[in-house]
Amino acid sequence: MNPQLSEALGLAGVFGALIRPLLVAIILFALWQALARTNLGSWQRLLGWTAVAAALILWLTLVWTLALQGGFVPEPGTPRLLQIVVVLVPMIILIIISALTLLTRSQTVAAAVDAAPLWWLIAYQMFRVNGGVIFLPLWYYGFLPGFFALPAGIGDTLTGLFAIVAVVALWRDAPLARPLAYAVNVFGMADLIYAISMGVTSTLTSTTAEVSPIVMYPLIMVPAFGVPLAFVVHCLSIWQLRRRGRVALNGQFALQKS
Repeated sequence: MNPQLSEALGLAGVFGALIRPLLVAIILFALWQALARTNLGSWQRLLGWTAVAAALILWLTLVWTLALQGGFVPEPGTPRLLQIVVVLVPMIILIIISALTLLTRSQTVAAAVDAAPLWWLIAYQMFRVNGGVIFLPLWYYGFLPGFFALPAGIGDTLTGLFAIVAVVALWRDAPLARPLAYAVNVFGMADLIYAISMGVTSTLTSTTAEVSPIVMYPLIMVPAFGVPLAFVVHCLSIWQLRRRGRVALNGQFALQKS
């Protein structure tokens, strides 16, 4: 392997090894605190939290183990279309759909979402302010094409910065806080979709016989874990904003009638 590529991947690996468990721990801590704000029984809160914790930890452990073992690196001669479009993209879509279906149909999760402050879910996206740390060095050394790495790195950084602004606005209950929160979610989701699309395109259009760094560890952890999780959190934030908006509207209607 090229020494510069090895160094860049090594730095990304260290960063990811620190940030991924931390993000999972933050999510589980926030969920526990949100459940404590609900009127649910202690047993129901514990069961709901344990189910989410088990799913998150199992998902991270499985993907991380496969990535370290080179489970996502294709065999020599495997068509690029097969290794990316037929394997990776359906996996991402399946994870997102399954997670959102289970979470939004859970009364326990719904109660936690209703009880949590609006800025909590937006705050998760602030970690993406470091998006350029992973992709930009690989673009600089020529290992990733600019049409993929630059928008992916810059888009993540902008999402993180916008999330910080939205968190402050929601925390202070600023007049345009909720529209700003919607905008951050939409922008962040669009960035994730664009990044995955361009990642697939860059792999399919590559003219070299070398394996793309995108399917190597640690970069494979981004589409296999980071992107689906961030997308699910975006969707939950929009769901929370809509639910909270309906409650506010119904409360205002009841006040007017009285």
